[in-house]
Amino acid sequence: AAYALVSYQTLWMKTHYPAEFMAAVMSADMDNTDKIVTLVDECENMKLTLLPPDVNAGVYKFAVNRQGEIVYGIGAIKGVGEGPVEAILEAREQGGPFKDLFDFCARVDLKRLNRRVIEKLIYAGALDQLGPEKTQPGRATLLASLKDAMKSAEQHHKAESLGQSDLFGLLAVEPDEVEQAFVKVIGLSDDEWLQGEKDTLGLYLTGHPINQYRKELKNYTSGRLVELQPTNRDVQSTAAGLVINARVLINKKGKRWGLITLDDKSARIDVRLFPEQFEMYQDMLQMNQILVISGQVSFDNFSGGITMTAREVCTIAQAREKRISAIKMTLNMVQIDANFIDNLKKVLEPYKFGTCPVKIQYQRPDAIAEVTLGMQWCVTPSDDLLRRLSKMAAQEIELEFN
Repeated sequence: AAYALVSYQTLWMKTHYPAEFMAAVMSADMDNTDKIVTLVDECENMKLTLLPPDVNAGVYKFAVNRQGEIVYGIGAIKGVGEGPVEAILEAREQGGPFKDLFDFCARVDLKRLNRRVIEKLIYAGALDQLGPEKTQPGRATLLASLKDAMKSAEQHHKAESLGQSDLFGLLAVEPDEVEQAFVKVIGLSDDEWLQGEKDTLGLYLTGHPINQYRKELKNYTSGRLVELQPTNRDVQSTAAGLVINARVLINKKGKRWGLITLDDKSARIDVRLFPEQFEMYQDMLQMNQILVISGQVSFDNFSGGITMTAREVCTIAQAREKRISAIKMTLNMVQIDANFIDNLKKVLEPYKFGTCPVKIQYQRPDAIAEVTLGMQWCVTPSDDLLRRLSKMAAQEIELEFN
């Protein structure tokens, strides 16, 4: 009876106070990253908004703001213990919300909050609102400016102890001067941004490495992982995802086989590679690698979900080489100048001798023309090449498929 009552109360809380319920559950499992990952997925399924940690809005544990959104617990950031969080909350309680990185460093007790901890806070997104642009988090700018901010804070505290608080630091200067004090740098790449979250939170919170491939993956796969259904033995499905777990096991005959877990943000699936496939593809079975896998999907009696038995495995680059018929750049009159041909050659040169043709579509107000470069300029369609061509064209490069 007591167990039934607890179950009823739990269900009642989850139904009527879902955000508060999930915040409490995640707070109870803050030290268990694997459990937090599962609970974050549950929040998504419940249509709850989970915000990154925030030194101006968060507390040590997971909490719910006035909008009914869950704010990630600052204490759940790896390497940030109770002492640093207490220092942040004490400074915030005494002086109100932090205005920017320089104000933050000047007001918190840097003896309890060293540079390594602040860097973790930045990578986790907890200082996103303290950069020069509040609407577009600049984690690279915050990281590059941290040394100067801490130095200014030390000068401020030294001057304050001498009764000269207005002569040093950045607390008394105009907002424009504070903005100029930020170091101007190139922003983090998507990979660096997400890896920073993975390293500090144990998960990808604001995005997923597979997101940049969503559009083209539709041409390689049977659908997202959440959409996969069991198939007959002679029917193959193709799925793609990030390798988040990889194990090598030994069967009764002493042969090695592999078991990996794929994640595409929509769901996860375990994939088995029996000895023959394992020997063929073992070099690809690396953590944080995005793979495209074809095989049979079946019910997993142990987990109650589905599992896949792999028959063929390839990387994104290999999938492109098989399926892409051409790379197409779209350019206008302004983009093609006297240096365009030389610049294009420099970009393509390292990727020559591939199998993918390059097309250029030239657009004018009165006409559109398309040309395919010669066979000697066929390329390997790597991520780096696509990024460089996209930068030249100032827009996304179009991939044409067979």
